[in-house]
Amino acid sequence: MQFINRHITIFLLLFSFLIYGQVPQDKIKAKIEIERVENSVKITGTAENLTEVIRSAAYRLSVIKNNNKSSNQSNNDQVGIFTLQPNEIQKLSTSQINLTADDEVIVLLLFYDEDKQIIAKDRVVLGEEKKKMM
Repeated sequence: MQFINRHITIFLLLFSFLIYGQVPQDKIKAKIEIERVENSVKITGTAENLTEVIRSAAYRLSVIKNNNKSSNQSNNDQVGIFTLQPNEIQKLSTSQINLTADDEVIVLLLFYDEDKQIIAKDRVVLGEEKKKMM
């Protein structure tokens, strides 16, 4: 009887660790805000803490611009670390780029925990609809 109880206890402990490991620990929302200003685009990466505890993470805001006519490509990466108070929304980084009719812009915002695992992300593509029409 003691042998069975020991195995049941070990099984329940392992099962509880597996279930706990599946639950996301960080409740931070990544959001990319786009503002068009004449022939340029202002891109702002924001973070929102959806919990009642202080959260911190690292971020990477990547802006990749491709020109379909000239095959030119430019990349811009901005990285940093932030801390959010409970339920706080914070602007992390802002970038502004020129945008023509032939450009396609991919914007990617990634949040990482201390183990370099992705905990939140957002992605926006500008100019993609022109490519689909061709």
